[in-house]
Amino acid sequence: MNNIDWALIRSFSIVARTGSLSGAARELGGSQPTLSRDIHNLEVQTGLNLFRRTTRGLILTDSGHALVTAASAMGESAELFSRLASGLSEELSGDVRVSANEIVGVYLLPNAIAAFKKLHPNVNIEIVISNLSSSLSKRDADIALRMFRPTQPDLVARRLPDLEIGLFAHTDYLREHDEPTTIEEVLSCTLIGFDENRDFINNASELGYAFTRNHFGLRSDHLLAQLQLLRAGAGIGATHVGLAQHWPELVRILQVISLPPIEFWCVTHSDVQYNSRIRELMSFLSEWLDNDPYARALV
Repeated sequence: MNNIDWALIRSFSIVARTGSLSGAARELGGSQPTLSRDIHNLEVQTGLNLFRRTTRGLILTDSGHALVTAASAMGESAELFSRLASGLSEELSGDVRVSANEIVGVYLLPNAIAAFKKLHPNVNIEIVISNLSSSLSKRDADIALRMFRPTQPDLVARRLPDLEIGLFAHTDYLREHDEPTTIEEVLSCTLIGFDENRDFINNASELGYAFTRNHFGLRSDHLLAQLQLLRAGAGIGATHVGLAQHWPELVRILQVISLPPIEFWCVTHSDVQYNSRIRELMSFLSEWLDNDPYARALV
């Protein structure tokens, strides 16, 4: 039992985390029968019953619970080995995965990625567009452009210029409605905001502004949809000042209301010191976005 195949342990760890063979199969890109055989073979080799089969899925037994932490730790060690091994080569080739939210990924990244690709054509770049935070330690991304200060001790981060946020409206909207001059007047307008995401409401509350979900007549958790509604003249919304300057039809209103700027960070795992292509792309993106992130935006 001292030579248990790592593939069996990995299958056990992922099935334990997902709670089902189908979920684990989707994550691994394999099949349910293969995973079922892996679990059976691991139970035979260990002499332990690791899961209880129920109508709700697979539930860890006491023996399974006792082993799952060690299996997860082995998975993290395997990921670390993969990161180190893939980065030891000095040749700039291979894959790099970059995560960014919708605004950064669609408007700020494309020209930067195109310029980097011309310098290093053998580096394949995968772009993950998500407004959620990607896990760098689990290889959801190699580099993340984040809107908050990273706190994990195993991350390397470079701070980029803060991103100024303001309230804007289309000139057509302002022609049809009186331009608001107070927060009370803003609240009576058609506001463009979030649906389920409460970050804006919570941040506004900390500043003393009593926004609620019901104040938003147009709601979407997709930043691009909000921006396009704003550009269509549908209402008033908050967006990046530097980006809005590219569209002269958008007018900044109520500048007396100070919205806190968004912190902007370029982040990677500390193992970057061993990976030349990740290190090079992170340095390139940091320098590209360091002065004016919107100067070379693709709009």
